[in-house]
Amino acid sequence: MTSTPGDARYHFTGSGFGPTVVGGDGAYLITADGRRVLDAAGGAIVANVGHGRGSVAAAAARALDGGAYTVPSWPTAQRLALQDRLRTDWLPATHPNIFFTSGGSESADSAIRLARSYQLACGRPERWKIVGRHPSYHGITGLALSAGSHSSRRAGFEPILHDFPKVPWDDAETALKIIEAEDPSTIAAFIFEPLTGAAGGCLFPDEGYWAAIGAYCRAHDILLIADEVMTGIGRTGTVWGCEHTGLTPDVIYGAKGLGGGYVPIGMVAATDAVAEAVAELMYFTFSGTDVACAAANEVLRILTAEALVERVAIIGPKLHERLVTEFAEHPHVAAVRGRGLFYGLELVADRATGEPFPLQPKFAIEVVKETLARDVFVYPAGSGPFQDVVMFGPPFIITESDIDQMVGVTRQAIDAAATAARRK
Repeated sequence: MTSTPGDARYHFTGSGFGPTVVGGDGAYLITADGRRVLDAAGGAIVANVGHGRGSVAAAAARALDGGAYTVPSWPTAQRLALQDRLRTDWLPATHPNIFFTSGGSESADSAIRLARSYQLACGRPERWKIVGRHPSYHGITGLALSAGSHSSRRAGFEPILHDFPKVPWDDAETALKIIEAEDPSTIAAFIFEPLTGAAGGCLFPDEGYWAAIGAYCRAHDILLIADEVMTGIGRTGTVWGCEHTGLTPDVIYGAKGLGGGYVPIGMVAATDAVAEAVAELMYFTFSGTDVACAAANEVLRILTAEALVERVAIIGPKLHERLVTEFAEHPHVAAVRGRGLFYGLELVADRATGEPFPLQPKFAIEVVKETLARDVFVYPAGSGPFQDVVMFGPPFIITESDIDQMVGVTRQAIDAAATAARRK
């Protein structure tokens, strides 16, 4: 089976195998040729309240009636409303200071600049390094790529990136040795994904890792920055993914689910200790536009009104059970991991030996082509030691029947892609 190819005019930003989408309905995407594709990935782990919500469109339209553009440093009714909802219903009381952006990469960039500005304000100009983990992914701006460790997305850009230190994602002892060798008095912040997303497919270290990292950073006044772009706003069954770590970060940033896929928006939230030290942080031109804030405010209202985060905590274990039942012994699945509605399958040529599939063609993408041919979309991912991963991040409104469909189709797709790989 082969999936419908994408429109050849739209090729610059992707691999060209996706269908042309003309609309959406709940957990489904509607294509130009009339197909209904189950969006088992929520796009790029973005959609949460589902597609086609008229009230979100109406909120955006009302905001557009109010004006065209206001400088991001000025308050508007829409910005204040979203800020208040985040403070009241979503953010910890310890993080009342909010800065809006246009997405995840901008949020990562802003959080890193905030950490550097904080250290400067505290009279520590020697603190400029941002410790990241391997593997990890924080976005595609220069600072975000520098802090992350995603092999394919960094490839070729290394000469123009900062050589920030990287530590293992799962070995606290080695991580602390690396930080010591770098000299903690030169480090501004430690940035982390509570569950590593696109670079590793929902990696989560053993108990004790976060406690050791957190204690060390606190002792040396190294800021903790939580990247909640994928894991935040209920995706893992808790409001924030860092709730699984036991850490209270100094800075939390998110995007994706904040706008539910309807608008480009992100946010950075900081403690009073950080915010009071920093007089100003430069904004992006389209940080927190009225239309984005209005739509995001409505997305958050829906999540609360329909108890969708609570629903993730209920239906997430059903996804886990179905994945484990289907793939626990599959010869090409090395691991099933995740929380809530955020799961990844690590794909290998041989489960017994851990041997990966050839680098080209990328096996995860071949699997996604096969799922699309069967009207399901899962997210291709992976980097470095986790070369091929497919991820599940569906809208929070999915049903158990949807779960059966996406897991069953993914099994068929992996088998079909593996058979094709053996023929080459």
